[in-house]
Amino acid sequence: MSTEIIERKETMTSVEIAEVTGKQHKDVLKSIRNMESSWEKVSGRKFALASYLDAQGKERPCYELTKRECLYVATKFNDEARARLVIRWEQLEKEQQPKLSQLEILVMSAQSLLEQSRRLEKVEQRLDQMEQERAENGKLLLEVRLSDNKVPEITMRDHIRQLVNRYTAATNTDQRDVWHKIYDELYYKHHISIRSYKKRNSRQTNLDVAEEHNFLQPMYDIISNMVRSVNQ
Repeated sequence: MSTEIIERKETMTSVEIAEVTGKQHKDVLKSIRNMESSWEKVSGRKFALASYLDAQGKERPCYELTKRECLYVATKFNDEARARLVIRWEQLEKEQQPKLSQLEILVMSAQSLLEQSRRLEKVEQRLDQMEQERAENGKLLLEVRLSDNKVPEITMRDHIRQLVNRYTAATNTDQRDVWHKIYDELYYKHHISIRSYKKRNSRQTNLDVAEEHNFLQPMYDIISNMVRSVNQ
């Protein structure tokens, strides 16, 4: 199995930089020369000198920069020129990636399918194990001694309190305001004034009074309509 060998392009000349960024070569040279001293202080090396032939066939000086050096110099360019240079380097790196033969592609695909098959097999094994554990836990559950007593059904009073709590949470309303609204509607729609009934002691609540005088059903209807209006 042989991979096609591609010569990697590790550098870019100042001429190429000028072509990519749309700048004049002399301006690129100026930027490089202005920044060379700072780069030398940090990296310990100068930019590599090179040459090229111009349109008249004359040899002209230029620089040959690595990717890191190019991006350093590009910090002095405008945003558009800098973006063009970054994109060009990405294109070069993609072009330089090894090209795979059809056989290598098929082998890689087969290896990927094999790995997926192994993972799927592990998942299926885990599902079978979970099903066995569920069945065993179900058997153990049946062996546990259970209570013969019936669970008491929820009362009308608890139904009302449950709906009040849900309405309060859903509407971000103070619970006291919700109770006030229920008692107000109880008065205006059913002509029942809970507040007019005398409490037997200081610990008795309005809900206690309503329960004592069989007013829970209309209160339940009221809070049910309030909750229903939120869900509409």
